[in-house]
Formats: sequence, structure tokens, C-alpha cells
Amino acid sequence: MSSSPTWSLTEHLLSTFPREFQSATQHGFLLAAAEGRLPKETLGRWLANDWLYIHSYIRGAGKLLASLDLPQHVPDGEAVETQLVDWLIEALAAVRKEERFFLDVAERYGLSVTVGTADDPSQVHGSGEVGKLRVSNEAKLPGLVMIEGIFSGIQPGTAEQPALLTVAASERPPPPMLPWLEGAVIFWGTERCYLDAWSWARSKQPLGRDARDDADGGALRREFIPNWSSADFARFVGRLGGLIDFAVGQALERAGDGAEEVKGEILRRLEGKWKSLLAAEAAFWPEVEG
Repeated sequence: MSSSPTWSLTEHLLSTFPREFQSATQHGFLLAAAEGRLPKETLGRWLANDWLYIHSYIRGAGKLLASLDLPQHVPDGEAVETQLVDWLIEALAAVRKEERFFLDVAERYGLSVTVGTADDPSQVHGSGEVGKLRVSNEAKLPGLVMIEGIFSGIQPGTAEQPALLTVAASERPPPPMLPWLEGAVIFWGTERCYLDAWSWARSKQPLGRDARDDADGGALRREFIPNWSSADFARFVGRLGGLIDFAVGQALERAGDGAEEVKGEILRRLEGKWKSLLAAEAAFWPEVEG
């Protein structure tokens, strides 16, 4: 990448809805986690929702990968789309590692990672496949349902979709500029909210208190919070944000005198989706007492 763009899309989004962003990243659930007040049952049910979120994340990543129109010749330098592929592949490997981390920590600390029970038909229903049950939306946190919808809304397929090949070239609608941008912002946004939320929780931890005395036995303060607020995670999230800003900066530079019009088009495409994502992130935290 070259020098930083003069206008940052990601910084603009972070400052656009400050109250909504605060609700998504500073919540009573996070404060209770930081202070060691979350019972094992509450933490286990939230982890189960986060585990289902990972599954939705994986499906969304597949859609975003399918949407990328990769170079058909060797470019002068690595294309943004190719770098996005690299990031998504790393993200998929990371969330699979995260799944195993969830289950390992849950076993060591005696956490039951469950959403719904098989003997409650209002919470679990058949998937149509033998031996598989699926959790109903009623049993999930509202934020999980919202985020699942956001990930499922990522549009698969490239600019040259097979369904359009039978249409005369002059009649095909032009592909949007940076057609992958909405999907990339969804992934950056959900990761950035997660990072900022748990970094805020880390800043609220009481000094001098032994985590073994916490209601969850120390699972959050000894295992989860350090992992979700780490410098490595921050760098990983920052890489995607930098990639988004670089691609947008290139588009604005190519637009020349029309840069403000291009910027306006980008914001019309993204600001509503960003606000919806913040609402989903805020609704992902369960309400807790105190």
C-alpha cells in the first residue's frame, strides 16, 4: 500500500453514530464481565450465541469470497481483492481456532455452552437433516438474529454473473464501484466492535482482585478478555480497515474532480448498513442486573 488516504472511510463511520457505537461497545454485560460478576450460566448462554455467530460469520465469508472479481492477468502489485482474499482466509482459520478455544475454556471452567434444549420444541426445531436440530430465533439473543440477517445479505457472485451473460452487454447494469465494499465493511465493523467492546471491558477490570474469585471462576478475566483485546487482534482488525481505506482512497483519486460525488455514493451505500450493524452489536449483549 502507498501513503494513507486523506479521507478515511472507516474513521468517518466510527464518528457517524457515536451514541450507537457506544451502545455497541460499552454495555452492562461487559462491565459485569470485567468485574467478575457474570454467573457461569449467563456466560455459557452468551458464549453459545457467540458460537452460532461464528457459523454465520463463516457463511458470510463464503459469500464475500464468491463476490470478488479477482484479476485475470498478473497485476503490477497485489490487487486489493487478492489482499482481501488473504484476510478472509486468515479470518476463517482464526474463527475455527476460536471455536475450539471456546469449547476448551468452557470445559476447563465448567461452562455449559447451550442455546435452547432438545426437549423444548419452542427453542429447537428439526433442520430437515437426520440427527440435526437447529435453534429457533426465539431462543437466540436478538442481536444474533440481526447479525445473521446482515451476513446472509452479503451478495454472492461477481460482476460477470452467469445469469447476466445472456443479456446484451449494452443492457447489463454497470457493476457498482468496489462491489465488495459493503461486505468488507460488515466484517471490519463486527470485528472492530468486538475489539473495542472487550478492550473497554479490560479497562474496567478491578485492580488487585484474584480472578479465581469471580462468579465464572476466572474464565473471562483470565482467558477470554485478554484474547479478545490483544494487540494481535487489534492489528488484524486494523489490516482490514487499512485495506478498505486504501481502496476507497484509490477510487477517490481516480475520480479526480468527481471525488465528492463518489464519496457521496459510497456513504449512501454504507451509512445505513453501518447503523444497522451497530444496532445488532448492541442487541448482542444480554441485559444483566446491577
